[in-house]
Amino acid sequence: MSEKSSSSGSDEDVDPESGQPVEFGGVVSKWTNYIHGWQDRWVVLKNNTLSYYKSEDEREYGCRGSLCLSKAVITPHEFDECRFDISVNDSVWYLRAEDPEHRLQWIESIELHK
Repeated sequence: MSEKSSSSGSDEDVDPESGQPVEFGGVVSKWTNYIHGWQDRWVVLKNNTLSYYKSEDEREYGCRGSLCLSKAVITPHEFDECRFDISVNDSVWYLRAEDPEHRLQWIESIELHK
């Protein structure tokens, strides 16, 4: 996974000028549907919003979807130690990090941006 910035919940993760969390991005697998299953997507966490793109190179074409995180509920999966689900109202994203450490890093970063 190639994150733009590392996040550990420390002061380094906050922009000293704005007081806002810094942008965090990387590759995460997103469940698409039963035909295509898990697909790698470039996911960006910025300004209280989680957005995803087909790939990092396709960011210039706009995001494929986004979630406002202010009311998001993040649920680590009970059995899959790499998966976490994010739900906002009726929308649910099923995501898988490459390993349990990255899952924790994503969850902590999302909580920081809420």
